[in-house]
Amino acid sequence: MPVADGTEPVRRKNIRRYLTTEFYLFLFLLLLLAFLRVFAGGFYTQNNVMSMLNTFSYMLIASIGMNLIIITSNIDVSTGALISAVCITLAAVGKLGVGIWGLLPVAMLAGMALSFVNALFITKMKIPAIVATLATSQIFAGVLPLVVAGSIYDLPASFTWLSFDAKIHGFPASVPMMLIIAAVAMLFMRFSKFSKKLYAVGNNMEGARLAGIDVNRVIIRAYVIAGALFGITATIIATASQRVTTTMGSGMEMKFIAAVVLGGTSISGGSGKISGTIIGALILAIIAPATNYLGISSDWSNAIMGAIIIVAVVIAAMRYVRVRNSREAAAAPVKEGGRV
Repeated sequence: MPVADGTEPVRRKNIRRYLTTEFYLFLFLLLLLAFLRVFAGGFYTQNNVMSMLNTFSYMLIASIGMNLIIITSNIDVSTGALISAVCITLAAVGKLGVGIWGLLPVAMLAGMALSFVNALFITKMKIPAIVATLATSQIFAGVLPLVVAGSIYDLPASFTWLSFDAKIHGFPASVPMMLIIAAVAMLFMRFSKFSKKLYAVGNNMEGARLAGIDVNRVIIRAYVIAGALFGITATIIATASQRVTTTMGSGMEMKFIAAVVLGGTSISGGSGKISGTIIGALILAIIAPATNYLGISSDWSNAIMGAIIIVAVVIAAMRYVRVRNSREAAAAPVKEGGRV
C-alpha cells in the first residue's frame, strides 16, 4: 500500500489554482467558436468577422472602464446616455470639419467631465451610485432632444475616417486601439499602486479609509478614467455613420456591466481581472451575430446573454462559497483526542 507523502494535496491545490473563472470562460469561448464553425459556417465571412471585431473593440474599451467602477463597489447605469451625449457633441464638432485627432480628445474630455459629475454626486452628496447614475442617465437622455432635433446628419468624410478609411493590415483601426488600451489596462491593474487602492476600497471601504486611503479621491479617479474610455467608445460608435442620433448609446450600459460580471468581477466590488472582462466582452460580442447566422430571432440574443450571465454568476458564487468554507476550515483550531 503506497504511503501518502503529502504531495497529492499540494498537487490538487496547484491544479485548482489554474481552474479560474477566466479558464472556464476561455474554454466556453473555444466551444462556442467550434460550434459556430460546424453549425454556422457563414459566421466566419470576412465582413462579419470585421464587423464583430469592431463591436468587440468598443464594447471592451467601455467594459474596462466599467470594470474599474465596479471594483470600487460602485456602478454606472448612465453610461449609455453618457455615450449618446458624447456622440452628439462629437457630431457638432465634426460638422465643423474637425478630424479624428481633434474629435478623440474632445470625446475623452466630455466623457471625463460627465463621469466626474456622477462621481461628485456619489462621493460628496453621498447618493448611492445606482441612484445617482440613474438620475444623471435621465438628465442626459432628457436634455439631448431639447438641444438637438433628433439627429445631426450630412457629416463630412473627415468625421467617418476612423470607421471607413482607417485600416491597419485590413483590420478596423478600432482593433489596434482596443489592443493597446487592453494591454495598458492589464499592466495598470497588475503593477500600479492605484489599482491596489481600487481593490482595497471595493473590499472594505471603511477599512481602506482607516488605512489612510482617500476613498473619495479613488472613486472619483475611477469614474474619470472610465469616462475617458467611454469617450473613446463613443468616438468609435459615432464615426461609423454620417448621421448621429440622440440615442446611439441607449441601453449599452447593460452590455458593459454584463461583460464585466460575466468576466468574473464581483458586482459587490473588491475583485475582478481585466483578462476576464476581455473574454466576457468577446463572448457577448459574438452572441448577437451568432444568433442571426443560426437562424434564431434577434429577440433571443438578449435572453441568451442573460442566461449566460446568470450561469456565470451562479458558478462564481458557488466557487466563492467553496473557497470561503475551505479557508474557514483551515483557520479552525485542530482537534486532538476529540477536544479542541
